[in-house]
Amino acid sequence: MNPPDTPTITGYPRVEVDEFLAAAAEEKSRLEAVISDAETRVSRARSAVGAHQVMVQMLLESQQELSRIRRDAEAEAEAIVARAELDAQAILSGQPTPVPVTAPPVAIATPGPFESAAPLAVQPDGPVDGNDEFFTFLRGALADEQPLGPAPEQESR
Repeated sequence: MNPPDTPTITGYPRVEVDEFLAAAAEEKSRLEAVISDAETRVSRARSAVGAHQVMVQMLLESQQELSRIRRDAEAEAEAIVARAELDAQAILSGQPTPVPVTAPPVAIATPGPFESAAPLAVQPDGPVDGNDEFFTFLRGALADEQPLGPAPEQESR
């Protein structure tokens, strides 16, 4: 028996403490697995966001390039039409083309994947002056007031 002055030490049964520690270790492992999975998902999400941002940037750059190409093409088309109208007026009036017109340079883009290259300007051989055989023939065809193109089919009786 214990002396009356000595306090008694009471505690938990060892089996219950061991069960509690095992359950706590199991919960700790489960939570570490959840954290690891969450970190993996966050890493994948950040990679996907980065790829998305790159794709959006590439799309915006492509749209800007297409807009620039379209503006340049429209300006070039207007210049070609204006020159053609002047040439047509000169041909119809029977006068030679006043100023030799040179064809505009043709742009050939040669970029590699994911890089941009300055267009390569290629100048056609020689000036286009409107005084070659084709234009001589065309002037003659226009002078006789006959319609151009294939002859109309005659109706069979």
